[in-house]
Amino acid sequence: MPIASLSPGPFIALVCLLITVLCHAARQYHPEPALRLLGMGTFAGAIGLPLVMMRPPVPEWVAIPIGNSIVLLALALFWQATMRLYGRPLFRWGLAAPVLLWLGLCAFGWFRHSLALRVEIAMAMVAGLVFLPLCRLARPPRETRTQLALLVIGGVHVVCSAVRGLLTAMPGLFPWEGLVNAAIPFEMLSYVVLWPGLMLILVAERAMRQARTMAFQDDMTGVLNRRGFWQAAEALPRRGVLLFDIDHFKHINDTFGHAAGDRVIRHFSTVATDALGPDMLFGRIGGEEFAAAVSGLSHEALCAVAERVRLAFAETVT
Repeated sequence: MPIASLSPGPFIALVCLLITVLCHAARQYHPEPALRLLGMGTFAGAIGLPLVMMRPPVPEWVAIPIGNSIVLLALALFWQATMRLYGRPLFRWGLAAPVLLWLGLCAFGWFRHSLALRVEIAMAMVAGLVFLPLCRLARPPRETRTQLALLVIGGVHVVCSAVRGLLTAMPGLFPWEGLVNAAIPFEMLSYVVLWPGLMLILVAERAMRQARTMAFQDDMTGVLNRRGFWQAAEALPRRGVLLFDIDHFKHINDTFGHAAGDRVIRHFSTVATDALGPDMLFGRIGGEEFAAAVSGLSHEALCAVAERVRLAFAETVT
């Protein structure tokens, strides 16, 4: 059989299964809930897309209701994976509704026997399921260029789905209709491969940023740790540094226990952060020792800042 006549279905299935394995492997190192949904989506794509594209030998009664339902489920899983990545809860009806709607329509003979109507509705549902995650990705902040790439890939797929629906509804609308119809399977392949692949990269970039943040953040208080504070302070021009120490802290630990001491440390960190404001660096550099740094203040101004912190903390413990 000539290579040109081979169906892209098996190749798409192989690539989707590979991405599914990568999602599973990534979850072993970074338990991100979005990876589970992303892996389920690529696995669904590995089943549904070949069923839709390999007709024949796949019979119509399998490809139309079952194959398309699984493809819609895959797109819904991609949508929910994006929402979970940004902290939104799983919307189970969002997964079930596209599948139930399509199967419900396939129960009617007038729908099953109308190719034009099936294509129009399918393209509308596909465009909607791809547009929904784009709405979340388009919101600030823009984290990386990967997020922009996802917007481009998703936007191209929405446009291609709309064009496919228009060509079905109004044949001859574009003079290059044959070229567009020939390119659509390749566009679908690029979306199914590139979207989950870029999502994996986005998850990895976020994990690296979190690891970098944790390396410079104090676990107990959430402020900069010793390494993070001094590294940031070194970059300040004409910097002034204030050092803070909690009086009688050993007595607090010995009398009330280390849990009480930890609460005092967290409380001082909160009070000092509020008193210092957002323009000053603040970090925990030792057990009960803290430091603040700022540019351009005189000795007298620094003393006034230190006194403001001392008074704010004293008012909360007396």
